Amino acid sequence: MHTFRTSWEIETEGAILFFEVALYGPTFVDRHLVHLGQAGKLADVAGIVVGELPGGEWGEGLGPDWPRASTLEDVLEQRLGDLGVPVLYGLPIGHGEMLSTLPLGVRATLDADALTLTIDEPALTT
Repeated sequence: MHTFRTSWEIETEGAILFFEVALYGPTFVDRHLVHLGQAGKLADVAGIVVGELPGGEWGEGLGPDWPRASTLEDVLEQRLGDLGVPVLYGLPIGHGEMLSTLPLGVRATLDADALTLTIDEPALTT
């Protein structure tokens, strides 16, 4: 999101969009998903993967006085559920206990029924 209107702006058309964040609650995630939607970045995605969101249910990031009306799962279902694309969330990628990474710009297969994300080509070539 911080790349909007720069030469590094994300291109999401036909892509699997991945995001994760640590220590921020549902209101923070909701605000950013609304922004992505209003910017047209969710309209043509092929799928969405949400990594672990440690401390995300009501983390320290926004302080103790932040409103607590929805759960993180409520927000994800509300903002992503009607997109008509496969969505997986809670994958052990990002800032969780298993610090896994994803390569950028490679082909991948997202199967929401099997709950899998498969990287189909190497990230590096020799």
